[in-house]
Amino acid sequence: MKVTRTVLADAPPQLAPICKTIGYLRADIWRRYGALGNVGVSASAMRTGIVGKKIYDSLPIDGTIRAETTKDIVNDILAYKAAAKRKVRQAIAKRTTDENERKRLYTLLKRDEWLSDPFLHRQMRKHFRHGRSAVANQFVVRSDKYSAEVVDGRLIITVIIARKYGDNIVLTTTTNGKNVDLSGCNLRVIVKDGFTEVHYATEKAPGRECGELVLGIDKGYTEAFTDSDGDRHGQDFGRVMTEYSDKVAATGKQRNKLHALERKHREAGRIAKAERIRKNNLGRKKIGARKETTRKRLRTLAYQAAHSIVDKAAIVASEDLTGVIASRHQWRRFNRRMSAWAKGVLAEALDSVCEQRNARHVLVNGAYTSQTDSTNGLLEGRREGDKFYRANGGVLQADHNAALNVLARLDDREISRFTPYREVRRILLARSPAQLSVKRLELGAKARQPSADKSSAQFCAGF
Repeated sequence: MKVTRTVLADAPPQLAPICKTIGYLRADIWRRYGALGNVGVSASAMRTGIVGKKIYDSLPIDGTIRAETTKDIVNDILAYKAAAKRKVRQAIAKRTTDENERKRLYTLLKRDEWLSDPFLHRQMRKHFRHGRSAVANQFVVRSDKYSAEVVDGRLIITVIIARKYGDNIVLTTTTNGKNVDLSGCNLRVIVKDGFTEVHYATEKAPGRECGELVLGIDKGYTEAFTDSDGDRHGQDFGRVMTEYSDKVAATGKQRNKLHALERKHREAGRIAKAERIRKNNLGRKKIGARKETTRKRLRTLAYQAAHSIVDKAAIVASEDLTGVIASRHQWRRFNRRMSAWAKGVLAEALDSVCEQRNARHVLVNGAYTSQTDSTNGLLEGRREGDKFYRANGGVLQADHNAALNVLARLDDREISRFTPYREVRRILLARSPAQLSVKRLELGAKARQPSADKSSAQFCAGF
């Protein structure tokens, strides 16, 4: 299993002009090929076209750095297009149930001939907007264009630069080189806040053995996961997000006042005063540092929770929450707090840990798993906070109830992962007593659409 590791180093002044030049290169390639410029063009053809036109040969940077970074940029563009196509494939599945029509649309999309079909063209315009880049702090170094050695207990990385473009760049890292294997891999050099991050890929050893159970899990807010056995994992997850979100909100309110004060002084002609406020009170270094620290804490909690689940389970079923499903009923503070959670760290942790430890992660349809009674599989009862009130008056823990419903979806042959939520509702009502379906939804009452996060989890059928 390939993973990315980071080594910190100093930031020699020679890195600044390279990053600036590569920033121009990256922005220009995105401008040229970030939309219709790459239709029907493969990665190799795009790179060949860039090199053949010799557009960037006059840039004052080493040729291998330019070439390797160009490959990286092209791959980013095509990955962006592939992500858009994935969403369009879902739109095709919802549009028609005719297998021949689906096959025709899938074929046009795969061959990059979507301009010839109005529906595909509209969907690609919606999901594949013209990309752009403002990144100007990084570049890629080819595996044979650097050397590494340990000097005085510190790992020294020397980036080899062509003679006409200057001297070699020496990066003094903060590590002694133990457990750092740079052989045969490219380096990504990122200059940030006065220091350098050197990213490299390495092979991660297989993890410990997974458990033997089959578990369904519900992703939550207060805790990262609740499994179908009723156990909770990552119980500090919600506390960390709440503290961070509330601090951000309070800071934002105070900054808005300072922005207004700065504008007032500037409009009154007190430019020096306005500039002092802007310089000393409206910076973003502390905000950025706080955000990065919180992200790392959340990632640690998510991975610890995922490991505790895989300690028990060989097969893990979770909700497919890749789609954005808006809710009219979310209050603003809840939505703000959930936004940090919705970045996909939980799904990323589950995928990564299951792959490393040879477990199986299966995504199932998450529609109405929180509104269904797990004891009988019927769409009855109601959820309020962390309690689920059954129709007969019984009370269940809401997250445990949802996890049991997720586990049941694993073997549900009528409800697939991509079944639309309206069809899921119809299937569940068909299983319910006739009196229930008439009283609740078949008379035209609108059902509340299930909430979902915005993660980019990928379906893992098995490893």
